[in-house]
Amino acid sequence: MTIFKEIQDLLFNNDCVIIPEFGAFILKSHSAYIQNNNFYPPKKSISFNSMLNENDGLLVKYISTNRNISYKKALKIITDEAQSLNKNLSRFRKIDIELLGSLELNEENNLVFYPNESINFDSNSFGLESFSREPIRKSINIVTPEPKINTIPVFRYAAVLVALIGLSYFGYLNYTNYIDNEKLRNIAVAQDQVLKNIQSATFNLGDLPSINLRVTSPVKNSNKIYYSVIAGSFRSKINAEKHLNYLISRGFSASYTSINPKGLYRVAYARLDSRNKAARLISEIRSTGVDTWLLIEK
Repeated sequence: MTIFKEIQDLLFNNDCVIIPEFGAFILKSHSAYIQNNNFYPPKKSISFNSMLNENDGLLVKYISTNRNISYKKALKIITDEAQSLNKNLSRFRKIDIELLGSLELNEENNLVFYPNESINFDSNSFGLESFSREPIRKSINIVTPEPKINTIPVFRYAAVLVALIGLSYFGYLNYTNYIDNEKLRNIAVAQDQVLKNIQSATFNLGDLPSINLRVTSPVKNSNKIYYSVIAGSFRSKINAEKHLNYLISRGFSASYTSINPKGLYRVAYARLDSRNKAARLISEIRSTGVDTWLLIEK
């Protein structure tokens, strides 16, 4: 019996589920959008990060409760599964992860995850499916009266025709304005959501293991520009310190950056004096499936 059914169940209520000694499955939110007259509901897609492999207790505790076994036995099941996954990856280079997607070792021996796009982990969108809607088109049948010697009815029909054409023109303008306004509104909503994700992005990593490290703040040179590779922003200083210590334990020259305008504590993988160095570090981190962004501090 594999552990991936339990992992799938946890992902419907948690944004991060870690398999100790293997990696973490992480959710990312996407807003509703329109494409080629197709309407798509909000969703949460899944990604994989092999760097987050420290046991946070979430998966072990859930399997222990779900299967009615001891914590120690649940941890043994997960450890055996992680060893089997690593062994199969080394042997076959690609494996299918039941219910979630597939993992592959590329030529640089980096793990690449291909998610199962058919599953929407956003519980608020349960039951919502994409649908198509064709633009509204109105057809007007114009009846041409038979010519008569009497010219008065001809003018009457002409007046009716002009009125119908005018109504159709204004109806078309109103419909065009409606479509343009809807597109602008959707673009504004999408941009606002992206901004919120950048300013308040946090990872639900559970209780990270405590690491006793002495953290010192770097000396700031007010006349120098720093290029900070941001790992995340935290409302809680305690959580920010935990993540800072975690990055240091992983070998990064992590440090704090300037405080977010909204009062969030920014944690950086490193604060560098060269844009090229920052670009190389961002490329290295993103190759593992982890998203990050650049902050220029003047």
